[in-house]
Amino acid sequence: MNKTAERLCAYSGVVFSALLGVGLLGVTTLWQPPAPGLGAGQIARLFQQNTLQIRLGVAVLAAGSAFYWPFAAAITTQMRRIEGKAHSLAETQMATATGTVIAVLLACFLWFAAAYRPGVMPPAIVQSLNDLGWLCFVGLYPPAVLQCVVIGVCILSQQPETMIYPRWLGFVNFWAAIIFLPGAAVPFFQSGPFAWNGLVSFWLVAGVFFGWIILMSFATAAAIKRMNFEG
Repeated sequence: MNKTAERLCAYSGVVFSALLGVGLLGVTTLWQPPAPGLGAGQIARLFQQNTLQIRLGVAVLAAGSAFYWPFAAAITTQMRRIEGKAHSLAETQMATATGTVIAVLLACFLWFAAAYRPGVMPPAIVQSLNDLGWLCFVGLYPPAVLQCVVIGVCILSQQPETMIYPRWLGFVNFWAAIIFLPGAAVPFFQSGPFAWNGLVSFWLVAGVFFGWIILMSFATAAAIKRMNFEG
């Protein structure tokens, strides 16, 4: 194993976060998603007037999503050290990371479709594609929730003599899982804090998600630094 490669994988979480932020700046207006209550004509005009900006933003989002895989792989390696011979939690964590990547990519290609022929497609279709994109991006919460739960369980199962992650990080993961749960409310609201552009479902969850990624990236890099490598 190569320690440099492992640390690069850990810091891929930071790259993912940066590209996600830049991509959202293109897809939205100063990271503010279009309100779910906007009419079909308003959404269609948004895509017609900002076609290139949206396409570039979505392209950056799609490219950035791939960096979530090496980030999760680095966490998986450390979880395997904690678990020993059986790696059920580590493998589950890697699978949930794939779920998050798919959620981002699915949203990206729905927005790509909406921005592909914005002046030709009926406004109702553009609106539906936009709706589906945001419902996927903000509302597909289960993979992230389960990922945090299994990481938290794994960290708290560590033996005192072989601490790889600090114990408090396990509790942070549980709190993150709880904060991600408002994604379940997104399909039921078109305004207010639980809509896809709301204070809770978007801003709070996004802030915690970005913070969690940065925290896990540096904690994993620190654990890698303490590892003994061969080769």
